[in-house]
Amino acid sequence: MGKAQSGVSTAVANLEIDLGAQLFDRSRKYLTLTDEGEALLRDALGVIRGAQRLKDRALSFCAEEDTHIRIVLDEALHPEFIEQYLRPFEEMFPFTELDIQTGIFNDVEGYVAAGKADLGLLISSGIPKRLEAYKLLSYIPFQAAASRHHPLTQKEGVSVGDLEDERQIVVTSRGEDKDTEVTHFSQKRWLIDSYAACASLVERGLGWAFFPAPLLKSALAKRDILPISLELEIREHASPLYLIRNRNRKLGRAGQWLLRNLGEYQI
Repeated sequence: MGKAQSGVSTAVANLEIDLGAQLFDRSRKYLTLTDEGEALLRDALGVIRGAQRLKDRALSFCAEEDTHIRIVLDEALHPEFIEQYLRPFEEMFPFTELDIQTGIFNDVEGYVAAGKADLGLLISSGIPKRLEAYKLLSYIPFQAAASRHHPLTQKEGVSVGDLEDERQIVVTSRGEDKDTEVTHFSQKRWLIDSYAACASLVERGLGWAFFPAPLLKSALAKRDILPISLELEIREHASPLYLIRNRNRKLGRAGQWLLRNLGEYQI
């Protein structure tokens, strides 16, 4: 340590006085920590690690890293986003706080346009109307699905008439407009603003619904829900996926990394 033994002993004794606890057992030939000493050592090491994290975070700010980024995702993309982007982002920018929000259809554009989010992944029937900064990334196919035991999954080549005869559960946005990307085939409809809640109803045989293909392949794969075999003329349905941003928000290195990588997002 480069210190005389007497100096170290005095420092330890003064520390014990300041702390009001005996840190070392001096009854033996070699000093050992008391129970109190062991506990305080763990606390001290935690303080040291916390100070190092504070220093590292301050240095990251000096390197123009974002302190906080808000991103809003269409609920259909949430599982894929976590798998593809969050792990590398965490490794590269451990001190940037992420605020991840979810919405459905035009909820996403509303969050970014209102300044409640910096970036968004939007599934929409048309180009964003309230933002100038957007990029078309891909198209999201939608598939009709129902419970394994539903009449529609028992039949090949389901027609429009077959869909009209059964209750359709329609997923909508959460705003007042109740925006949706799917065609209303049936007059017997229930509207719901959550894919998870929709899946629960469908799984219980209460109706059929259109789901985004990525959701059927990931989050819904373990549920008792199957695609409906549709006639060819109604089989294809896809909606554009846009990357949108709020231009009023200046992005640092972490935000630019997200913007660049999300700009390459493909289904």
